[in-house]
Amino acid sequence: MSGIEEYKRLNSRKASIVHVGGFRPTSDPLASHFCLKPVARPDEPWASHDGKPLLFVCQLNLTAALIVPDLLKDIALVTFFVDPDVGGWSDENGQGWCLRAYKTVEGLTPMNRPVEAPKTKRGFECRWEECLDFARFDDPDVVVPDGFDASDVHLDNVHRTKIGGYASNIQSEPWWGFRRHAAEPKYCLQIDSELKVDLIWGDAGTIFLARGTTAGFKDAWFLDWQCY
Repeated sequence: MSGIEEYKRLNSRKASIVHVGGFRPTSDPLASHFCLKPVARPDEPWASHDGKPLLFVCQLNLTAALIVPDLLKDIALVTFFVDPDVGGWSDENGQGWCLRAYKTVEGLTPMNRPVEAPKTKRGFECRWEECLDFARFDDPDVVVPDGFDASDVHLDNVHRTKIGGYASNIQSEPWWGFRRHAAEPKYCLQIDSELKVDLIWGDAGTIFLARGTTAGFKDAWFLDWQCY
């Protein structure tokens, strides 16, 4: 095996990418979607921050995904909300954004959006597709074989909304790659700008989401946001 082939092998992972719309919707309330009605437990209120309801972004049903990374194997469904008026979101869940992770879909029911909650003009169901993803050169998990010069090698990272694979770094590796945190967050999914539903994170940006991996932090979620 040549050096470049070994480098590609060591820095490839399968991922599940999200296609927004473009097919006949199922109207299943548990389906993956952007900007329709999120599900929640009956006792859960709409996600808010400082008394202000957040914008619902997406619901991802991982039980339907073709590839699920190890960090998400115990999660059945996630919903994601943000405050669209915040100039830069906090690193940690609950401060200007909210990720809710459910271990089962049982008992989850659609929520009604509060009248005062922000919304997009359109929403669409999503479908999953498996793909092979490659690390960017500045990924904290990149592996370089002994004696191989990777300085001019750029692999084909899949820059889409996806779970698994590698973060599609725009400015640099996510902050958890170079800044220590007790949770030792690890990337597990990203939400890209989705023009079809009028969601643009700055200048064609992407939201990267990580999960804590150390004791006491395995239900903690972390965010990095980058744009061009």
